[in-house]
Amino acid sequence: MKNKSFSTFILTILLIVCTSLGSVSNGLSNMPNIIAESAIVMDMDTGEVIASKNAKVQRPVASTIKLLTSLIFAENISRGDMISFTEESLKTTQTALNNLKRINVGDRISSDDLMKAVMIYSANDAAYLMSNAVSGNYKNFVNLMNEKVKSLGLEDTHVVNPCGLESNAVDPYNKEINISTAYDIAVIAKEAYKNSWIRETISNENSNVTINIEGENVPLKIRNKILGQYGNVGGKTGNEVQAGHCFVGFFQRDNRNLVTVALNSQYGLDGTNVFNDTKAIADYGYSAKKEIFKKAGDEIATIKLQYRKYGVFGPKKYITVPVIALEDITYYKNDINDGHEKIEYNNENKSAWKLSGKNIELNFTLPDYSSKVKGKVSLNKFKLLKIYMSSSFMFIIKVLVVLLVIAYFIRLRNLKRKRARKNTRKIKKEDKLYEK
Repeated sequence: MKNKSFSTFILTILLIVCTSLGSVSNGLSNMPNIIAESAIVMDMDTGEVIASKNAKVQRPVASTIKLLTSLIFAENISRGDMISFTEESLKTTQTALNNLKRINVGDRISSDDLMKAVMIYSANDAAYLMSNAVSGNYKNFVNLMNEKVKSLGLEDTHVVNPCGLESNAVDPYNKEINISTAYDIAVIAKEAYKNSWIRETISNENSNVTINIEGENVPLKIRNKILGQYGNVGGKTGNEVQAGHCFVGFFQRDNRNLVTVALNSQYGLDGTNVFNDTKAIADYGYSAKKEIFKKAGDEIATIKLQYRKYGVFGPKKYITVPVIALEDITYYKNDINDGHEKIEYNNENKSAWKLSGKNIELNFTLPDYSSKVKGKVSLNKFKLLKIYMSSSFMFIIKVLVVLLVIAYFIRLRNLKRKRARKNTRKIKKEDKLYEK
């Protein structure tokens, strides 16, 4: 009986420990229970990261990189232009248009249909054709992709091809693959969604999407299985061996626009795992509440103010003073935001006298997000006057000492002159007596 009770006790302790560890893990990831190894949900209007899971871990991203490919294409090619298939683009046969129809070098497709082929069907030969249309060959285009990434301030993305395949049919000796993070892909996706051409293409809920190649209609399979559901207004899929099943989703609910990223989920029996993950991520994003980062009354920053040593004149001096929050400052607590919060005063006015005790506006920044917050400079004019008085008193003492020294030397000089004149008169008097 005792052994049974002891076993029950041990099992209870293990259960509590496991539950606690699970809670800690969930707290660190700030994300619901999902299969995807990396994930993020971001507010597209403000740039705020709402929740994340391993969102800064670099990993293969498969065809989600086509968001970047399509963005650069849309920025450089006019909608409606006719584009001819190239020899380079037709070397790729995995998930390709040339599997749906026999395509020859020189066959033409409109740029609008090419966008549909890439963003809806995820055709890899179409992605290479985009790169050829913009840059002549995919390597030059990849340079543009990496430059675009840098312009967005992203450091964890390295692009080697425009389609996301992990085997390069165009350059089979190149074994590199595209690497990024859930955070970087979310920023790229947010930027891509601003483009009306891309936005309209991925939001097309028509179940019978067709494109035209050399006068022949070619039907395309829509790969986004939740389009039009749960507020989903578009997305981009990706599926490769190392990358796993990936999906970028765009959502509109309650006048809020969110973007979700799920990387390295499992395909499952029917390919819905990544979409189930995405729904859970989006639901969490819409229900998540901000937490208090700094309370009203807390010190939120320090600023370096300047003043003249002797009030209105003299050399510049500096004093560092605290700034007190006048309102609660809130944020979404997660591993992206934590440790990257900044509250800064960027105004050119740094006068201690003018800002003493005044309310000021500061910038509260997080990765890809900024807002204005109100604070009060914790410096009263009495303290500043004491500083001035102390400096002025010492200045007056020094001035008096200098004046006394000057007065002493003037008096000494005058005495010498007086003696000299007296001696001169005495000599003249003696000379006159001698003459007589």
